[in-house]
Amino acid sequence: MRSSPAAAGAAGTAGLNRRHGVMLRLVGAGVMLTVMADTTATTLAVGVLRYTPAGAGMPLGDLVWLTSAAFIPIAALLATAGRWADLFGRRRVLAVGLVVFVLGGIATVTVESWSFVLAARAVQGAGAAAMIPASLGLLLGELPESQRRGAIALWSSASGLGCLLMQAGGGWLAATVGWRALFIPDVVIGVALLVACAALPPGRRTQAKGRPDVLGAWLLAAGIAVIVLAISKAMDWGMDVLWLAVAALALLGGAFAQARHHRLPAIDLALWRRPRFVWGWLATWGFGALSYGLLTVQPLYLLHLGYPMLEVAMWLTPTSVAVVVTSVLAGRLIKRVGPYGLIYAGSLLCGGACVLVLVQTGPTVWGLIASVVVGMGVGALAPGTSVATTLAARPHQYASAVGAATMARMVGGAVGVAVVSVVIDHPFFMTGPFAGLAGAIALCVAISVLIGALALTKITKTRPDPDDVMVKVPRRLLLELRMTLATVAAEADALLPAETRTPVTDPRTAPDPRTAVEPRTDRVPRPRAAEPGPLAGTRGHTN
Repeated sequence: MRSSPAAAGAAGTAGLNRRHGVMLRLVGAGVMLTVMADTTATTLAVGVLRYTPAGAGMPLGDLVWLTSAAFIPIAALLATAGRWADLFGRRRVLAVGLVVFVLGGIATVTVESWSFVLAARAVQGAGAAAMIPASLGLLLGELPESQRRGAIALWSSASGLGCLLMQAGGGWLAATVGWRALFIPDVVIGVALLVACAALPPGRRTQAKGRPDVLGAWLLAAGIAVIVLAISKAMDWGMDVLWLAVAALALLGGAFAQARHHRLPAIDLALWRRPRFVWGWLATWGFGALSYGLLTVQPLYLLHLGYPMLEVAMWLTPTSVAVVVTSVLAGRLIKRVGPYGLIYAGSLLCGGACVLVLVQTGPTVWGLIASVVVGMGVGALAPGTSVATTLAARPHQYASAVGAATMARMVGGAVGVAVVSVVIDHPFFMTGPFAGLAGAIALCVAISVLIGALALTKITKTRPDPDDVMVKVPRRLLLELRMTLATVAAEADALLPAETRTPVTDPRTAPDPRTAVEPRTDRVPRPRAAEPGPLAGTRGHTN
């Protein structure tokens, strides 16, 4: 028996949609894997340079700029890149970001001067800023609503996988080839993702006419860059950073002023009017400071004890394994406990693990357990913060929400890395040979407490957000109820005498009672002779 052309077309469309769904998930996860592997490679490279002759003469504050040079353009351009991805096509912005990222990675591996290396890292950061919101925006925009939470969990857990792969193989690359080899896998994966972009759907985009707010984008980028620069150089430049703070406030004020008056602003102010998004943004900021601070402290702590790079990678691997496993499990639990339940649990795990490390004198079994618990905490925080921010937006704002939320994570990460490096080099309240590292871990405990308090406040907040529309009854149930009432009315009308029946009308074409014209009441109706009711004759006989 041959199938009809319509059935064959439907089957072909379903197969095409299934292939698109698989490719969307692979590319989205691949983007986060690549970005996190790049970040992990940077933290490993900082540790290698600090404890090898290649960078032994440089202070930690200068070495950390290998990370900050990429974080500044990521944090500065994420919100704008997400906004432009919504406006001009998410696949197009993703492809452009991959090209820029690959070129920056090639330059990082090949150039010699340290200044050029930092410039190449900034180029990679600009490419990553376009890749991150466009990938998740494309993923959420093309998948049905029932699959979006699972897609976010996969997208978030891929970052843990990238960290795991880099920690497992990065130690060998750094020990055998050198610290520049840590950035080679990013280039290879970036090229593969660029090829895979051809198989993706173009993605929906907002049908808006006019020129984008280029001036607002530059003001926003410059303002965030100056903020990160001021935090990173606070100890070196002293009170001069106050002038940077004033300049940053002026630049950000100009960006928001542009957004209020421009037709296609660089900042989607509608997002910031949603309390759910603001709460998620704050939690994501704290998560960035905590996770990247811990990612910087861990290798420095082990290298400070004299462990070779290969053994350092082995000690860090359990943390990444815990991140991947917990992220997958958290994606299934998020429907039960909610995103802020995961955020609260993750903050407790991270804070408790840091306290456990503080009471140890060196790498022990308890230290290994603490590293696994840290991974579990980060694995719970990643999907929790992603869902809390992304799903607070409207469908046409997904890329903008991802850009703004990831900007919060990167700004928090830049703050965390900068403050941790300052505390390690200038311990304020700790003494002993590990004073700086212990102070940095204590700072991570404080950040965990703040994140947990924010999540607990949101969980106990009972007042609904003003922008939330709660649908109490599904639409299908309402339609079935309407048809049932129409059927009952028709059967009741059939029991009436013919001259008193009301004309039968289709409920779909019936006039709206709110706009119907009331009948004239100036005529006095004549009294009608008494008639038996519709139930007359149902018992006994009538005369």
